[in-house]
Amino acid sequence: MITLQNQQLTVQIDELGGQLHSIKRADNQLEYLWQGDPASWKRQAPILFPFVGRLKDDRYQFAGQTYHQTQHGFARDRRFAVINQTPTAVVMEQHDDEETRKVFPFAFRLEVKYELVADRLMVKYTVKNPSDDESLLYAIGAHPGFNMPLTSAGDFSNVELAVSPAEEYSRIVLDGPYNDSAHPQLIDMTKPKMISHEMFAHDAVIFKTDGEHFAVTLTDKESAHGVTVDTQGTEYVGVWSQYPAEAPFACIEPWWGIADNVNADGNLLHKQGMHRLAPTESCDYQFSIKPF
Repeated sequence: MITLQNQQLTVQIDELGGQLHSIKRADNQLEYLWQGDPASWKRQAPILFPFVGRLKDDRYQFAGQTYHQTQHGFARDRRFAVINQTPTAVVMEQHDDEETRKVFPFAFRLEVKYELVADRLMVKYTVKNPSDDESLLYAIGAHPGFNMPLTSAGDFSNVELAVSPAEEYSRIVLDGPYNDSAHPQLIDMTKPKMISHEMFAHDAVIFKTDGEHFAVTLTDKESAHGVTVDTQGTEYVGVWSQYPAEAPFACIEPWWGIADNVNADGNLLHKQGMHRLAPTESCDYQFSIKPF
C-alpha cells in the first residue's frame, strides 16, 4: 500500500488496480473513501480501461477477430508498477503484455499520477501508444466511491447532490447496461437534489458534459462534510450507487467513454465514445477530488 501525505490530507493507494484505498483529512480524520464491503460493492475506486461500461455480450470485433472483455476493462484487476514516488505524489504504470493481447490487441502504456496539492487530490491518467505503426483505440474513466453518509449519525437520504455549473443537462439513459443516447432526458440541476436509493433504479445518472468544466459535490447534511469531484474535458460524468441492494456509498465517475449503445453492432471501429491515439502519441485525462 502506498501512502501520500501533506498537512491537509493522507491518501492511500493500492498497487493492485492502481485504485485509491483511503482519503482522510488531517483536521477531522473522517474516512471519505468507500472501503469496499464485499457484501455490497467490493471495489473502491477502479480505473476503467480500455473500456468504460459494458460491451454487448461482453464481446467486440476488430480486424476480423472476436475478443471477450468484461465490464470496464482489465486495468482494475492488474497491478501497477511504481515508477516515481515522493511524499506527496506517485506515478504508477501498467502496459500491454501477452495476457492483455488475448483480449485487447493493442500496444499501450497507462500511467496514473496521484498528487496532493493543498487540500485536493489531483489525478492524472496518461495513455501512451508505443506502437510505431498502429493506432490505439480505447476509452478510460474513473469510478471512485465515497462514504455517504460520512458519519454514523447521518443517513443516505440526507445527502445532497449539487453540480457546477448549476443548470439543465442532457442525461444519457441506460437501457439495461447499454446507453440509449438517441433518447436523452433533461435533468434540472439548477438547484441541488437530495439523493435516494431509488434515484439509481435504472443504474447511473449520466450527465453529458461535452468536455466543459463540470463539478459534482455530495454533501452529508448531518455532518456538513462531503466531497467535490472537479472535471475538465470529460465527455460524461456518472453518479451511481447500488440498487435494489442498498449500501451507504455513492460514486462520482468522470468518463472519457461510455457503455455500448443499444444499437451497437460490435465492431470496435464503430463503438461510441472510443478514442483513437496515433502511433507514438500520448494523451492526458485529469480530475481532482476535494474532501471537505
